[in-house]
Amino acid sequence: MKRLVLFAPLAAVLALSGCATVPQDYAHTQPHFSLREFFNGPLLATGMFQNRSGKVVNRFTVRMLGHWQGNQGTLDEYFTYIANDGKITHAERVWHLVDDGNHHFSGYAEGSAGDVKKASGDAYGFALHWSYNVKQPVGKSFYNLHADDWMYMIEPNVVIDHTDVTWYGLHAGDITLEMHKLPDTAENRAAMTAPQ
Repeated sequence: MKRLVLFAPLAAVLALSGCATVPQDYAHTQPHFSLREFFNGPLLATGMFQNRSGKVVNRFTVRMLGHWQGNQGTLDEYFTYIANDGKITHAERVWHLVDDGNHHFSGYAEGSAGDVKKASGDAYGFALHWSYNVKQPVGKSFYNLHADDWMYMIEPNVVIDHTDVTWYGLHAGDITLEMHKLPDTAENRAAMTAPQ
């Protein structure tokens, strides 16, 4: 009987630790992650994609430029992918974002980097979470993937992004991305849109 009493608190802790994390868990943290403030102006990101076994299959950089009018914004993305065999490819995508207020936001995107019909999520404290389905081009084929995307503001100008990618419910891989907000100068804006 004593053993059951000892294990009861441990079982409760394990049960709670198994609960899914939600953005509201970070509501009282700093710095405050504002979608409109961070994704406004020029940004530069570096990242990698790991397949379901953990192997890095490509690395990439993303040059981004955000524009906002009121609660509506666009985010232009220009990708440069580097495969393990050294092959370099390029793609682009434009996000159309809406800050719906009360911590919620939504959007959609189109471009050669993959189309998204609808994305939605929430931001609390230093964390932002959203999810969406993306029609992802891979070579000459397209895959309908689901992205569960978490962004964490480490410093006011630095965000770490981790995305769990699934295909019909099966884990397909992970994307890790580090984003840096650059000084909003004419030179940096031009560099984010110049051909590579």
